[in-house]
Amino acid sequence: MSSPRLLSSQPHGVGAELSAARWCEPLALLDPFLLVEHFRMKASTLGPHPHAGLSTVTYLFDDSPRALVCRHSLGAALELPPGGLHWLCAGRGALHDEFPAAGEGGAEGLLMLVNLPADQKLRAPAAGWLAPQAMPRDAGPGWRRVQVFGGDADMPLAGPTALAVLDLDAGAQFELRLPAGHQGLLVVVRGRGQAGEQALRAGQALALAPDTPLSVHAAEPLRLACLSGLPLREPVVRHGPFAMNSECQVVDALQRFQAGAMGRLQPRTSSPE
Repeated sequence: MSSPRLLSSQPHGVGAELSAARWCEPLALLDPFLLVEHFRMKASTLGPHPHAGLSTVTYLFDDSPRALVCRHSLGAALELPPGGLHWLCAGRGALHDEFPAAGEGGAEGLLMLVNLPADQKLRAPAAGWLAPQAMPRDAGPGWRRVQVFGGDADMPLAGPTALAVLDLDAGAQFELRLPAGHQGLLVVVRGRGQAGEQALRAGQALALAPDTPLSVHAAEPLRLACLSGLPLREPVVRHGPFAMNSECQVVDALQRFQAGAMGRLQPRTSSPE
C-alpha cells in the first residue's frame, strides 16, 4: 500500500476579493480531476468564459456566508445556496459565469474541473444542480459527512467520481476508504489533525492511492473534502479553459468559441431572473 503524498498548492488571489488554494499538478495523481480549488470569493473576479472537453463543478459549503450566482449559455441561471452543487458538462463547448450573490461576507466552496473521457469530449453540453437536502448525510461519534456527489448522491457526472465533505470534532477519528479502484485527493479545508503519519493543517492536500485505507484524527475541529475518481489515463492537452486530447482538438475548440458556436450570455444582473 502506498502512503499519502503531500501535494503543493498554488495560491491564487485577486486583492481582497478572492483568495484560493488550488491543485492542478501532477495530473497523473489528480486524474480524472484537472483542477481542484478551495475558494473564498467576496466579489466577481472573472467574467463570462468558455469551457470545452471538461465538466466544471462548484460546491458551496453549508456554512458559506453568501450564495453564488451560476449562469451558462444553455439558457439557465440560478442562485446557488450554501450547501448546493452546480454542474456544467461543457462537452464541445459552453460559456460559464459565476459570482457572489448580494449579501455580506464571501462565498466559500470548492471549484472542480473534471476531465471528460475521449468519447465525450464533443458531446452536447448539459447542466444541472443539486440542492443541499438532496445530498445523503450520515454521522458517527464526533463526525458528520455529506456525500455531495458519487455514492448515493443523485448527480449524473460523466464517469465515476465522488466528493464527500467530512467534519470532525476535536479528538474524533475516522477511517477513510475510497471506492474500489479510485484514487483521490484529500483537501484540508480548516483545522489541524493527523492522517496516518502525515500531520494535517488547513491549506494542505494529500494524494490518495487506490485501495489504501487511511485513518484520520482531528487535533481540533477539522473539515476535510475527499475527492475521488477512476483515472482516465488518456492524453490531455490543456489550453486555458479547454482540455482536449490533441492540439488539433484545442484549435477546433478555439475556432468554435470565436465563431460564437458556444452560445451567448446576457449581461449580468445581481441575481438570476
